[in-house]
Amino acid sequence: MSTVIERQPPAKAEDLELAGLLLDTLRLVKMATAATTAASREHTHVSPNRAGVMWQLRERAMRSGDLAQRCAMTAPAVTELVDSLTREGFVRRLEDPADRRVVLVELTAQGRRELDKHRDAMKRGVAALLARVPAEKRVRLRAALSDLNESIDAMSKETANAR
Repeated sequence: MSTVIERQPPAKAEDLELAGLLLDTLRLVKMATAATTAASREHTHVSPNRAGVMWQLRERAMRSGDLAQRCAMTAPAVTELVDSLTREGFVRRLEDPADRRVVLVELTAQGRRELDKHRDAMKRGVAALLARVPAEKRVRLRAALSDLNESIDAMSKETANAR
């Protein structure tokens, strides 16, 4: 079965250049906000890896294997993180009502609060970066990012419908 991405024509050079710019920007944002993230850990128990696992669980519980795939981590690494998050009360394991042999991982209310704290700290760090960009450029950036998000959402829906 093919996906929407597989049916796309080859990328143009200018699109590849733009993609590279976006990836470089994401890397730079991550590096620039690392200090903010480190400072936020004084008030929260969420590292970037833990936040990534918890973020995947924000909308629904899922199997550990699916979680590992979505987080681009090995199954043992996810199991270790889930064990730690479970001990701290941020996630819990539960039986899948459709198949009692399957164990799901679910974000708890406490985990959601910790994830929200982490996200707020990250937003403050990114906002500090954005504050250095002139207002008219921030307006254009907001529009471009909104367009990109809409495009990604539409592509995700198309892919889900193709399955």
